[in-house]
Amino acid sequence: MMKRLLYAAVIAIVAGACTKAPDSGAIFYTELRSVDKLVLASMTITKMATIDDIRLSEAKGIKQTADALLSKLKIGDRVAAYSYDTYLRAYIDMSELRPDDIRVDEATKCVTINLPAVRTEFAGREPGMREDHYRVTGLRSAVDARERADLKERMNTHLKQEVEEKDTFSAALMDRAKDKARRYFESLLAPAGYSAVVTFKNA
Repeated sequence: MMKRLLYAAVIAIVAGACTKAPDSGAIFYTELRSVDKLVLASMTITKMATIDDIRLSEAKGIKQTADALLSKLKIGDRVAAYSYDTYLRAYIDMSELRPDDIRVDEATKCVTINLPAVRTEFAGREPGMREDHYRVTGLRSAVDARERADLKERMNTHLKQEVEEKDTFSAALMDRAKDKARRYFESLLAPAGYSAVVTFKNA
């Protein structure tokens, strides 16, 4: 759908130039803005965590202390490792595009596009976790569904905090998205004889 709209926009520019239309950039703007959200890149982030019995040194409060003391007396091992995937994507909200963000220079056959800022957002996560390791022996209790569900929620919260506080993931994804946008518009306009200069707001 997006490609059809953008190809239609290129044709409109060429037609507008040939018929001396007052502003072929306005036609291109209308077509681009109708795309709404332009998703340019995505990333899978894997989070891993373990479940084991609470240690006495980590216990807080009477209940946790009692659980830690009881676990210390039990025979055997109890450790399980789980992981799951969360998806992050980079996009441009094309509804923020303004008419003066697109300029068509017929003399140099160059289209300058000042795109809205690239943003990132979480795009869902796997419904279940993968069990990467499981070892429960002796008198230790099995890892139950409640523990796994609680672990996944804590993993998800921690992951979102990491992404928000450290821009490593977002910055890498945004760079990929910008590069893809530039290459996309360059390849889209080239067959019609136009070059493209793509910039981004707040870059």
